[in-house]
Amino acid sequence: MFELATIQIVAGCLVGVALAGLRRVRAARRRRWMARHPAPTFVFADLVGYTALTEERGDETAARVAREFRRTISGLSREHGAWQVKSMGDGAMIWSPDAARAVALAARLVEEVGIRPDLLPVRVGVHTGPVVMVGGDWYGSSVNVAARLAGEATANEALISWATRCAARDDLSRQLKHRCEVVLRGVERPVAVWSLKPSAVDTAAALAAHGVA
Repeated sequence: MFELATIQIVAGCLVGVALAGLRRVRAARRRRWMARHPAPTFVFADLVGYTALTEERGDETAARVAREFRRTISGLSREHGAWQVKSMGDGAMIWSPDAARAVALAARLVEEVGIRPDLLPVRVGVHTGPVVMVGGDWYGSSVNVAARLAGEATANEALISWATRCAARDDLSRQLKHRCEVVLRGVERPVAVWSLKPSAVDTAAALAAHGVA
């Protein structure tokens, strides 16, 4: 009986090691595939009012909101064929191989995540272009523009760049109607963007519930 139990434990450990090795191999293959993409789309999403939430309700509440945000972002990213490649507490960086899917993801973020009572409003930036991957991280102006666009967005708004709209072709003609130009820090010329927002009623209710102006 003792020998059987020992064999079962050893077998379980070997299976666990094999599965872990398989996951590492798959992750390495995915990173190589991502690195070869000529012009991926990056989606940056930030929670609005996170610092105020931490001050008013404490670290435990803020940590709980951040964990749920990461879990939700990860699930939505997978649904749209994208990967959450970095988490920054109250923010997330997402890599997508397809511009149209990235915009669909951005719309889900502002229409669903941003109005949830257990989370906070979000602001989203989306941009498409060439980048460089070094040590599992991403570098280049395309990443910077996506991050800057998220910073320029208002609560429960996604700003979609001209490059992303062009890459998505005609798939988004009905969604992207409100065009403007924004000046981004570190970017020489103004960037043409299109805005995605949920209904005004939903946005107002979400902002009022969280005390965000």
